[in-house]
Amino acid sequence: MAQPAPASGGEAAWRRWIVGGVASTVANLVNGRSVETAYRLASRASSPATLHSIQAWKLRRTLHHVARHSAFYRRLFRQRGVDVASISHPAELGDLFTTPQDLVDHAEDFLCRPPQVLYETTGTSGRRKTLYYSYDEVETATTLMAVGLYHVGIRARDRVISTSDYHYWSGGPWFARAVTKLGSFGAFPGKIAPEEVYRRLADHRYDVLIGDVSWILRLTELAREQGAPPLRLIVGASEGLPRRSREFIEEVWGARMFMCYGSTEGAGGMECRFRSGYHLNEFGFLFEIIDPDADGTGELVFTTLDRTTMPLIRYRIGDVAKLIEDPCECGIVTRRLSPLRGRSDEIIMLGGEGVAPALFESILNEVPEASGNWQVAIRRDGHRDVCELRLELDGGDLAGAAQHVQDVLRAKFDTTWKDHQLGLFDLRFTEVPRGSLRQERKLRRVVDERERD
Repeated sequence: MAQPAPASGGEAAWRRWIVGGVASTVANLVNGRSVETAYRLASRASSPATLHSIQAWKLRRTLHHVARHSAFYRRLFRQRGVDVASISHPAELGDLFTTPQDLVDHAEDFLCRPPQVLYETTGTSGRRKTLYYSYDEVETATTLMAVGLYHVGIRARDRVISTSDYHYWSGGPWFARAVTKLGSFGAFPGKIAPEEVYRRLADHRYDVLIGDVSWILRLTELAREQGAPPLRLIVGASEGLPRRSREFIEEVWGARMFMCYGSTEGAGGMECRFRSGYHLNEFGFLFEIIDPDADGTGELVFTTLDRTTMPLIRYRIGDVAKLIEDPCECGIVTRRLSPLRGRSDEIIMLGGEGVAPALFESILNEVPEASGNWQVAIRRDGHRDVCELRLELDGGDLAGAAQHVQDVLRAKFDTTWKDHQLGLFDLRFTEVPRGSLRQERKLRRVVDERERD
């Protein structure tokens, strides 16, 4: 634990006043009506030293806020003997973290004021995590999304179609709000069948497409077969994008593709035109990598710096990556996040949704033909994801087991079933010999066999 901060003197008070003024100015500019002004601030009007001062000021403000108003953090700080006045960086909190399970078990204990907006995570690992926001916080988040879209070239003259899903999560409505802030012509149908969007592309002269990677790949397969109306720019989200899939998409459409990184918990970033990592919003979040390897790769952890409804301290989001410290050629001073190397848990992305082994366990527990030995392999066939269930049968046949799996998936996991119905991934079944899956003491239930590059 860090030593207590020294007593405040005149110089320290003046310094805090100056930094506080800078932070307030930044917040006002970023949250103002002009996306272009916020972009200029992010790209040219700051330095790393200024950014670090803003983060330190906001961190202290956030820690004092949660210590006063959050039942969860007040209890946690008391148990750990944390004096928030002595903390100048989240790493000084040692092994104190916020976990996804904390959000599942104690969501309302995090609240520091009455919420106005509710979202849930897209994970299908059982009970969903609940995130609360105020209307102002949603406006701030979507302004920053708009800055990212502006940076890759989307302007008011563009005609944008966003197919990010609407459900209980934030992707669809936040992209819609960000496009609105840019003043662009927009259509926001949600995650409908790619065939429905393809039929309308030429009619409405869209030149910018936004959507989940697996959905965009399915649309691109249609365009390759039937012809590609002209697009100028594509923005992908929700999943990793292998190099060869990006090349396939760009070749078919004749347009550059940019990726964004985001989560319902709020942290996010966007590629720039140099596409050398995701520029992170370090004005509103403080990011750490914990337990890094020799290359600097480890688990990503973040602390919110501006949220007052449901702040999060050292939240373990589960993504494994590294922070890129070298300055980017585009001029933005914030650090970048590398492409994700995987997850610290066993969750994998399938059809744009997070899927955990618990989903398949829930399904196969209701399939009488399946023995206790099973494995799910996620791989690629061309550019499409394949979810292959490898089953050791305990009576019955593979066709009967496959039908039971699909019946349970349809009845209990509607979003995953919808992605399958939309053709975003194939569902296949393979019978394997008894005893062949347990080559080691612990059977790996879900294996991701997709290439990473």
